Amino acid sequence: MVKRPSAIAIIVPATALVVAACSSDTGGSSVVQVGADTFLATNCAQTGAPTESQSASGTAITPDISVLDDNVPIIYVREGAAPAGELVTAEIRAGSGDVAAVDDIITVDYCGVGLSTGTLFDASWVRGTPATFPLSEGQLIQGWVDGIPGMQVGERRVVVIPSDLAYGDTPPPGIEPGETLVFVVELLGVGA
Repeated sequence: MVKRPSAIAIIVPATALVVAACSSDTGGSSVVQVGADTFLATNCAQTGAPTESQSASGTAITPDISVLDDNVPIIYVREGAAPAGELVTAEIRAGSGDVAAVDDIITVDYCGVGLSTGTLFDASWVRGTPATFPLSEGQLIQGWVDGIPGMQVGERRVVVIPSDLAYGDTPPPGIEPGETLVFVVELLGVGA
């Protein structure tokens, strides 16, 4: 859960990617070479090196971020991606249930990746347990409070949060100072 003050993408073309080269490192990311562009591919359910892929397809969220919306999402971040200047939200799977509002208790699956490194810093999919918490000012980073309302149960959304709506220059361990955060969030339930 992304609380304040303790501590979820992806830019690739919307068409299928043909991977020219792929190498792994630790931290849940692999480097994917697509033509002249290099992407960091992060599986939201892995803390170690992900399974290498010979190809991938995803929904372009920005020029630097794409998401492969499988059972567990994979986030592609273009190496050298520019920090976000504003909050960006994009639906990648529609929902049909109750709608989340500020001050509701919500239950979500999510993962969070740092834009500059593609590093996974938090994920309920890794833990195997959804998170439940209030969607309230002062309880979460402002990017969640601004980016989650309006989601329907069953919806999966990407939320790209600029540093000033996240942790700024004093983040918790695992997140770079001034980091743009990329979250994939699936709303599982809404309470009062």
